[in-house]
Amino acid sequence: MISLIRKILHQKVAFIFKQKLHSAITGLEIPNLCLETTIWRNLDKWQDKTALVCSVTNRSYTYLELYNNANSLANFSYQFRSSKCDVAVVVLPNMPEFAIILLGLVRAGFVVTTLNPSFTAGEMCRQFANVDAKLVFTTSEAYRTVIKTLQLMKLQVPVVTVETQGGALLNHDTIDFKNVIQQSSSNIQFNVERNHEDTVIMPFTSGTTGYPKGIELTHKNMVSCLYQMSTKEFDIVSETNGSDQDVIPVILPMYHLYGMAILLLHGLLKGCKLVIVPKISSQILISILERHKPTVIYLVPPIFGMLLNNNCVGRSHFATVKYILSGGACLGYSDIVALQDKVGGHVNVVQAYGLTESSSMSHSQSARLKNGIKPGGAGFLLPLTEGKIISHEDEKELAHYQVGEILLRGPQIMKGYYNNENANREAFTCDGWFKTGDTGYCDEDGHFFITGRLKEIIKVKGFQVAPAELEELIRQHPDVEDVAVIGVPHHLFGESPKAFVVRKRDSNVTTFEIEEFVKKNVVKYKQLSGGVVFTESIPKSPSGKILRKLLVNT
Repeated sequence: MISLIRKILHQKVAFIFKQKLHSAITGLEIPNLCLETTIWRNLDKWQDKTALVCSVTNRSYTYLELYNNANSLANFSYQFRSSKCDVAVVVLPNMPEFAIILLGLVRAGFVVTTLNPSFTAGEMCRQFANVDAKLVFTTSEAYRTVIKTLQLMKLQVPVVTVETQGGALLNHDTIDFKNVIQQSSSNIQFNVERNHEDTVIMPFTSGTTGYPKGIELTHKNMVSCLYQMSTKEFDIVSETNGSDQDVIPVILPMYHLYGMAILLLHGLLKGCKLVIVPKISSQILISILERHKPTVIYLVPPIFGMLLNNNCVGRSHFATVKYILSGGACLGYSDIVALQDKVGGHVNVVQAYGLTESSSMSHSQSARLKNGIKPGGAGFLLPLTEGKIISHEDEKELAHYQVGEILLRGPQIMKGYYNNENANREAFTCDGWFKTGDTGYCDEDGHFFITGRLKEIIKVKGFQVAPAELEELIRQHPDVEDVAVIGVPHHLFGESPKAFVVRKRDSNVTTFEIEEFVKKNVVKYKQLSGGVVFTESIPKSPSGKILRKLLVNT
């Protein structure tokens, strides 16, 4: 009887049928709405509240100003649209105008793709080559690179430029963003037919496993994810009510889906005040904590490290903070425990998991569910989401605590990779499960734990070694600031683990000391038989994922 009661309690968070897991949060219905209609659903409740403020210039927009400016941008942009497949390319850093441009383009019926404004022309060309660009938005700072890209691609596309300090002098052919807003009506003057299944956002993969691929996210995908995040069990943001308004610093790049969907769009959906941070550093982060008194902070591991390792950051900086959520890449148990100790017990430190292909999120921890926060875990399946773990050797479904590839199904999972049938066949099973390429396991509560990337697994004498496991261990060394582990060819073992280590300031730790530290803590085949290399930094994507392919030939 006792074992039966335990089994029932364990199934409060996830129902388990033959190792398939279904979110136990039921009753969620996804409305058949377009993305921007969803964002504006409660505009009248907080139209006079601040929506966006720049952390550098202090220029700001209320919700009503944001809405009107987005409509003006939509009226201007619509003249360049001829079909629902037309793409607008947004090459912008974090700035308040990003939101105006994004929401205006979506209202005009464009598919929006974003680019890192720090990319070279060669890097931009790869993405332009894969889309039918009809319109480009950028800053005066990135203008020259964008023009060079268009010249290399032999494209004639209108370019709208937001002036920035230190940017290029613009020629007469350039369309000025300010003029567009001032000269266009804020009353929508067109009709555009759109479907819930139409692609609306098309980010590209980071290219960590090959050339970048376009990811088609529909209105349904994006709206579903926003609603899934907003259920009371998982939402860490409070809806604005009277004078109570959550303050969220947008310190992650909005050209990446994490920053766009989870910080910007979800924040606007809830009526939050978003502090837009163009560039981040330890000093800027401290300034934001002191000046803006945030209530919710979203991080990726590199910024997590800024908080953890900066002696100038103390508990007083987190007096107003309710939640810190880390995503993009998984944090180790020791890191989370250390930060929790630093910020104080009143702050909930949680992790979430997702991919661009899942519209940014599929799992999250929860302070409102029993056993809802487990250090090192990725969380539970969001509502309407199914998951299972399979052996990557024979694809059989695995039981609790068995490590395999994580597969997902749900309304937030992408339509597919753009114009890439081969990639789609590899990514989806015949019955619609998406293969994440991530390895992990779930416990008896339905809590998922990520152990690494399938393609990153190191095979040593037939044994599997997860780089993430060794990285978490090495980060516990008192002289280590950061680390990445890859597999390198070995004439006897097949592959062997090799560590790239960033020393802490003033540290003189040696390769031998690192190797001995690992040797004392792991079985022989997991030891650093590939060696240790000291480096100044670890290459990472904007979401904090280690770019291991850049280390292969180092």
